[in-house]
Amino acid sequence: MNSEKPILALMDEFLANQDISETARKRYRENLHVFISWLTRNCEDIRNPKRSEIIIYKRSLIDAGRAVTTIDAYMTPIRRFFNYLEEVHIYDNIAAGIKSPRRTIEVRKQYLNVDQVSTLLSSIDRSTIVGKRNYAIIILMCNTGMRCVEVSRLDVNDIEKDKGGYRIAIQGKGHISKDRSVNIPESVMCPIHDYLVERIDLTGKNNPPVFVNHSHSAEGKRFTQLSISKIIKQYLRSIHIDSKKLTAHSLRHTAAINAIKAGANIVDVQSMLGHRSSKTTDIYLRALEAESREEGTAIRLLNDFYKSGKKNEK
Repeated sequence: MNSEKPILALMDEFLANQDISETARKRYRENLHVFISWLTRNCEDIRNPKRSEIIIYKRSLIDAGRAVTTIDAYMTPIRRFFNYLEEVHIYDNIAAGIKSPRRTIEVRKQYLNVDQVSTLLSSIDRSTIVGKRNYAIIILMCNTGMRCVEVSRLDVNDIEKDKGGYRIAIQGKGHISKDRSVNIPESVMCPIHDYLVERIDLTGKNNPPVFVNHSHSAEGKRFTQLSISKIIKQYLRSIHIDSKKLTAHSLRHTAAINAIKAGANIVDVQSMLGHRSSKTTDIYLRALEAESREEGTAIRLLNDFYKSGKKNEK
């Protein structure tokens, strides 16, 4: 390398120059440490790694049975690291063109059907302020496809009365300001209102969070993304839905897929979810296509059609 600095120091410089969130920076650091540790054990000269060694590292991840998304998460910072080293004239970009395994384009989380949504909501005890909060959060997510982080970021002033219902301004993932808004009907707003009128911490506050913690140690503090995720998982388990594939984020898929089943077009769903590209939203159409194949819908309908044809002949 055209530098006397240790590779870990170069990694720190690379991370400091990346225009990414702190969460992504932490993830990049962790995954690059795994790669550098592997290089230390398997590379002839860690100061001068070879392209072939990166390919072998990728193969080791595949052979270890890592998920495609996990492998991509490991390989992305490696590609960006060597691209950076080339830009600052320290080392050739030996990772250029080394691709992650191709992802299967599908919804990676399952979703709840209409009956399961109803059962989930019915399981929540709304006699307490915590129950009112949790019910309001879950019905909001099931009806809008909002992420946990988006729900956590909601402030009272983000909700406005609008013709035909209410409008909520949303700060999406990776955004530093409100970047989209959605309309919600009275049936979704009522639980939020019922929760807010129970709150004694709203008095005198200019623009408090919509959802807050009610434990003694954190009373009135913004309800976090992690806390939202945990309570949803707890409610799912309480109705005997305990699958690793069903998480809080599954409520986003639930809203998207059930909206399509209800007759919404893909543009409407794209707008609801805040996807920049329709290709991202198309995964829900493919999920429904896969579901239809598994259920044998076309074959069953065709069989029924043949049967009706025989009856007509008689």
